[in-house]
Amino acid sequence: MSSSASNRSKSVHGSASHYALVWIFCLLGTVALATVVTLLDITPAWSVTPGAPSVTVSFGDLDLSSPDGANALYRRIQAAARQVCGYAGGDLSAQSIWKGCYRQAVADAVGKVNSPLLTALHTGRPTGVTAMLAK
Repeated sequence: MSSSASNRSKSVHGSASHYALVWIFCLLGTVALATVVTLLDITPAWSVTPGAPSVTVSFGDLDLSSPDGANALYRRIQAAARQVCGYAGGDLSAQSIWKGCYRQAVADAVGKVNSPLLTALHTGRPTGVTAMLAK
């Protein structure tokens, strides 16, 4: 019996040291990533930049409960995002940065409006429909 208890103790301790080793590698990976981000002066896309350019999009004249109103506002938001993000650039890196700016600007604006039709248009998913069955 003591042999069995000793084997269980070894497997528990072996398992604990394995998890500690994994934790240490994860921590080192996180530190390495943070160092690279800091050295390259990379700004995460989710960070808020004070004084970043912005455009106000008016939509008081639109009925956002209609598909036509949601489409009109979506086109205005896209035009404003193009204006804020500027020129896409010629190389792949500049185009990638522009696409990220454009997508984030549109997504942020759509989220702020909080319109189900506009959100459905943006995500490509239909608005929630409730189906009822007759008895």
